[in-house]
Amino acid sequence: HNLEKARETGMDGFFVDHSNEAKLLEVALEDFLKYWERGHDVAMSGESEYNFSDVEYLKSKNIVDDESMNQDVWSRLKEEVATLSPSDGALRVVDVGAGLLNMFKKVVGEDGLLSKNISKIHYYAYESNKELLTECKANLERLGMLADPTDECLFRGMAPDGSTELIFHLKPMDFAEDSIDEHIDVLIGCCFADLFDPDILAQALHRFLNTGQVRRDRSPTLLYFPITFAGTTCFYPASPFECPAIPSDTFSFRAYSASLTNRLGHNLDPLKIIDAIRGYGGELIEKGPSNWNIEASKHSYLWNTMLHFFQSSAVPELLGKWNASGWMNRSKTNRADIFVSNVDLLLRLDAGRITVVEEDNYQVRNEGNYEVDEIEFVSPRNVRKKAIALSIDGGDFNLGPNQIEVESVCSLISSGTELKIFNGLFDNAALDVNIKGMDDAEMAYPLAYGYSSVGKVVRCGDNVPAELIGKLVFSFSPHSSRLILDRECAHIVPDGISAEDAMFFPSVETALSLVHDANVRIGEKVAIYGQGLIGLLVTSILSLSNIGSGDVGTITVFDMLKDRLACASMMGASAALLPTQAEQAGPFDVSIEISGNGRALQSAIDFTSSGGRIILGSWYGNKDITLKLGIDFHRSHKTIITSQVSEIPAALTGLWNKERRFNLTWELLRIILPSRLISKTVTLDEAQVAYESLDRGDEIAVSFKY
Repeated sequence: HNLEKARETGMDGFFVDHSNEAKLLEVALEDFLKYWERGHDVAMSGESEYNFSDVEYLKSKNIVDDESMNQDVWSRLKEEVATLSPSDGALRVVDVGAGLLNMFKKVVGEDGLLSKNISKIHYYAYESNKELLTECKANLERLGMLADPTDECLFRGMAPDGSTELIFHLKPMDFAEDSIDEHIDVLIGCCFADLFDPDILAQALHRFLNTGQVRRDRSPTLLYFPITFAGTTCFYPASPFECPAIPSDTFSFRAYSASLTNRLGHNLDPLKIIDAIRGYGGELIEKGPSNWNIEASKHSYLWNTMLHFFQSSAVPELLGKWNASGWMNRSKTNRADIFVSNVDLLLRLDAGRITVVEEDNYQVRNEGNYEVDEIEFVSPRNVRKKAIALSIDGGDFNLGPNQIEVESVCSLISSGTELKIFNGLFDNAALDVNIKGMDDAEMAYPLAYGYSSVGKVVRCGDNVPAELIGKLVFSFSPHSSRLILDRECAHIVPDGISAEDAMFFPSVETALSLVHDANVRIGEKVAIYGQGLIGLLVTSILSLSNIGSGDVGTITVFDMLKDRLACASMMGASAALLPTQAEQAGPFDVSIEISGNGRALQSAIDFTSSGGRIILGSWYGNKDITLKLGIDFHRSHKTIITSQVSEIPAALTGLWNKERRFNLTWELLRIILPSRLISKTVTLDEAQVAYESLDRGDEIAVSFKY
């Protein structure tokens, strides 16, 4: 009886007794050890038994790594290396956690880091797993590298270009236990940086690079961390909660993430790595997504290995309340693709200093010329950067007594209204009747638009206190490198909130307005259609009070795109599903539609319970949609509520005003940290490409940097 109960929770075992129907203790232990060594799992596709092997795992992982690495980040690394001119012509590269030397092959390959300034590469490969050394040496031989007769860990050869000498140092140890008495130009760690506490990692890197002949005047080291886990794993398509007590895939993978952090000490937030490196004098150069897409048929061994990891990490977290065995069996049967969110990071670290103190030097300019860059929507699907030359002497940029000048730091593209303007899907109307400066401007081409700008005050009018200079402020302003604002239109960013988080202020306020209109009660089942930026923020806010488990209080989200569903899991969704699964997962007490897709609105109407509420947050512009509102809807007593952020809803005006909602929005920015949703950062010169990629759904959040 106990054995059967254990199996229901995902545990396996052997019945030990002296009867003929059982096993002796010694035999049971021997069988158990054999069972454990082969990795617990047998593939469900009729293939041979799955046996875990470090070598086979890394071989299969390297294939997916190569498919996933972000080409923009790699190209930027190549550009940075091409600017180096070492006096001895030697590029020195350290690879920490080198595995089977996949990164070495990439570095010296045709699309590698070879340049005209480099005649020699010293490559130091650290790998503490001794079981990999034989395969590493075999890989070096395949690349034409010859072992030094006096040192079995030293190899020499030539790069494929025939002119670059390669000297390879195989280091069978942890990099933190060693030091190199040479300047390191590039340090690489593939699938590495997320395995440690960020502060410990930054400290170890700084110590490692700060040993030997360190000089203050030497160049910094480039840190390249491809395939850094960003915290989210999901099946595509995912499965919802099912009886008896089988958790949704989204819920189960949250348990998996909790196990990685709580039991193994992994870090699942790449922003913490960036912040930790900055604390030691580093800076971020480039980052971009490098998500894994593991197909059961195409990447069979890696797919089975991932299931092995899920069983060893997620299942223990689910035991007690959930049918963990049922979840694993369903996963093996469905054989859905496994989507893993990763990012590639490129940073620069000066090992000769620990902290960087940046002093803002604001000079009040009373004469001369300015050139201001701004975005202009010219016509449908045509946007450009427009440079405007302004003369202070001529009065172009004079300040009124109650005005300030702001030098922009960053701004966020609205994935709703701005895309409608980009595509020409709007009617002529005021830009926004409740935002000063937009209330008397008409929505018509050519048009400067945007409403999520953050910058620093550099000049103040006579009636504005001078101590405002240097302060970080937010404004509902178009994308522009420099702004003249009425003081009352600039909102001082509270201490502790970064510029990158502050530019999400309108988006978070919009999401908060939707949540207020939805008025979700504890225990109600909520569906959110659309996991673009606003949808993800609604998910995050609702999850702050979520007690969801199965049929009570769940937040089920729907979208078509894998990266959005993965982000929804990170932001707190109970289940992240395809729209075709709405009937299976419903019905819902409250449905929130923010996809801008009429079919999603129809689904929200169809799969909301009688007496339930449908919150319509999408703006469809001038696009017509068709809905089926037949007898079932007529008798259902469902309520459809439109939601728009510009005004406080009439039902809430007795308790809420704009100031109170603004204050709560700032606090939510602290909690949610929405800058982690930025998938691309560009300059104004790249505006056309940025809007096109956002419109295609390639990006979740795109920001401009100035």
